[in-house]
Amino acid sequence: YVNNQLCTYTRIANVVTVPLSSALTAGTFFTTKIVYHGAPTSGTGFFSAGINTIASPSWGNNVTYTMSASYHGFEWFPCKQSLKDKIDSSSVWIIVPDSLKAGSNGLLNKVTSLPNNLKRYEWSTKYPIDYYLISATVANYVDYSYYMHFDNSTDSMLIQNYVYNNPATLPAFKSVIDSTALMINQLSNLFGRYPFYQEKYGHCMAPLSGGMEHQTMTTLGFFNGTLVVHELGHQWFGDYVTCANWGDIWLNEGFASYVEQLFVNKFYTPAIAFNYRTAVHNRVMQQAGGTVFCNDTTDENRIYDSRLTYDKGAAVLHMLRYLAPKDSLFFAGIKNYLSAHAFSTATTSDLKSALSNLYQKNLDTFFNQWVYGEGYPTYSAEWNQQINGSNYDFVIKLNQTTSMPSSVSAFNLPLPVLLRSPQGDTMLYLPFNTATATYNWPTNTFMKTITSVEIDPSNWIINKTGPIIKNTALSIPTTVSQTLKVAPNPTKDVWHINQVAVGTSLQLIDINGKLLWNETASSGEIQIPAKNLVPGVYILIMKDANASQQSIQLIKE
Repeated sequence: YVNNQLCTYTRIANVVTVPLSSALTAGTFFTTKIVYHGAPTSGTGFFSAGINTIASPSWGNNVTYTMSASYHGFEWFPCKQSLKDKIDSSSVWIIVPDSLKAGSNGLLNKVTSLPNNLKRYEWSTKYPIDYYLISATVANYVDYSYYMHFDNSTDSMLIQNYVYNNPATLPAFKSVIDSTALMINQLSNLFGRYPFYQEKYGHCMAPLSGGMEHQTMTTLGFFNGTLVVHELGHQWFGDYVTCANWGDIWLNEGFASYVEQLFVNKFYTPAIAFNYRTAVHNRVMQQAGGTVFCNDTTDENRIYDSRLTYDKGAAVLHMLRYLAPKDSLFFAGIKNYLSAHAFSTATTSDLKSALSNLYQKNLDTFFNQWVYGEGYPTYSAEWNQQINGSNYDFVIKLNQTTSMPSSVSAFNLPLPVLLRSPQGDTMLYLPFNTATATYNWPTNTFMKTITSVEIDPSNWIINKTGPIIKNTALSIPTTVSQTLKVAPNPTKDVWHINQVAVGTSLQLIDINGKLLWNETASSGEIQIPAKNLVPGVYILIMKDANASQQSIQLIKE
């Protein structure tokens, strides 16, 4: 029916064409009603059928549920499968035997009793929603619901959970379900209030190996902390802001996977959080290649590749956080990204722009290497310290190889290098974008005995670590003056560099490799302004006429 007029139609494969008796005027409102019927297939799993009926192998309950991602919405309701054209609002009414319950998006406005022991569950959502996020789930459920309050607010929100009506099911999962409110507050504090707070958040159980982030009511097979918070994270990343095309699916899944790490960081010990992140990186490096961006959107197994879309996507976000001049700028950039594309769609370029603007840093190389490029680096190092009386000289030579040199020959990232010492450890952040680079610290840059060196000890970067050895044959070149004087260091206003060879090129960079100041020495004394710099560690890189390089760590108080 179009505007209540019965129409003829033709169907070829999955496309129904309805010829109109008269043309519709562009921009005018019209109604379409499509009547259809069918029986759900018997089966389970992701990416197989838009609607399924099966008994839970764990609990025995029969369940009918929908699963529209990525291209299966049309298998259970007529729809336009376009990510960029979000549905303005939806109402899903489901008639079931009165022993069953039916869950869907938004609010349950009414349950209407019907003849023959039937009930109609009438759900609706007023928020924009993508086609693959509309859902319907039916089973013999119990409704376990409660209200949460947002931090620093009197506002409350319903958390509605349809759990199998089985004596053991709710007791098994109740503690995790009760923790959902804590998770919502954590993510609201990080990314802005839960986007659909005027309706609800909740869960419907179905026999899945994981979960699916149906808007406002996730469908999942079980409850544990990381699964629940992953699907909850999708309400911001995937539902509120949806990837504009399936090639950008990492914006959905990478963020939701990184939310798992944020959850573990907050509610578990630092050791557990470190091991969780390390496991993610190790899974990424199980194979040499593959891009985070999905180049083959015809293959749903590639779209939802756990190693690339989920794990490497999450690791890329962690590295973007590492590159932030301040940690708060990463989260501010993500908030800007979300608000700019609220209830709409976004691309990888949109995320890059949001972070670049706040970081005041060009991120093209990073995205080209880590999102569109393949592989990861393996770092190794040789180092030496020469102690002569009260003089302490230090040199380190860094090397990197890459797992896919045809894609990325050398990754360009500031490398965290930890110098271990009984007198106190020192963390260096060394700009590194070539296969090898040597960094020299002249006499008394730091007066301590170095006992060992570690590369990326906090595991910020996807990388493997090769040998790190002390090489006593490695010496500081004499072509760059080792009698350089730096005073004061630390400083509040200015560093005075004395005894610089004329013609030496000097560059001051921050720990992210951003160039802050540069000059070529025309005399033996150089002044580097520090007054407007934020307190922290900076690196002064000096190259003489013979291209010999020396680095000094400078500290701004």
